[in-house]
Amino acid sequence: MKQEHVEKIKSYYDRTGEFKKNEKYSGKDKTVFTKDGDKYHWLVMEPKGASGMKVHLTDTHGRITVRDTYESVRNVVSCTGIERLCEDGRGMVRFTSDDAVLINRLGGNGRKDAASNFEKAMQGSQDGYEKKIIGRAARKLSELSEESCAELIATTKNRKLSERDFSARYRLSKIREQRKEKGTMKGNDMGRKVEKGGLEL
Repeated sequence: MKQEHVEKIKSYYDRTGEFKKNEKYSGKDKTVFTKDGDKYHWLVMEPKGASGMKVHLTDTHGRITVRDTYESVRNVVSCTGIERLCEDGRGMVRFTSDDAVLINRLGGNGRKDAASNFEKAMQGSQDGYEKKIIGRAARKLSELSEESCAELIATTKNRKLSERDFSARYRLSKIREQRKEKGTMKGNDMGRKVEKGGLEL
């Protein structure tokens, strides 16, 4: 995976740049990032093949609370798996891409805010299938601790913001390429007209 993609993924979990690479615990199979004066909260990134990445975070007890996976294809980084530790610590809750879209739209500032927004969305929806999807995502969020829920919302919003930013820049680059091609084609057409005019004279 390209280094710029690795940095992009790290930024989803570390917008303020608090996590620094810990040379003591990092190796060929993984890179460990820790905070100054904090020996419990780790951000670990493990390459999976040439284009995959597994990310996990630990809490104050050293437990893995986040387990996400990514895939890099050309210039696009996609999240392929999202898991968070249940509040009771007995297992992981798995979120789908549909869940992530809803969390980005309705997440708010924490679990309480999210619960209120999801409830309003369910009440306002006239589509039975949509209500089912919203309800499922809301139930999953309710299984997380307040801290884990807030982290998931923040990470999801960071990721979606980055995706939108890349999409906008990608579209602009394509527009520039198209304009450049049109300009070149126009120049060639003018050249042919001049040549034709010269033959007719």
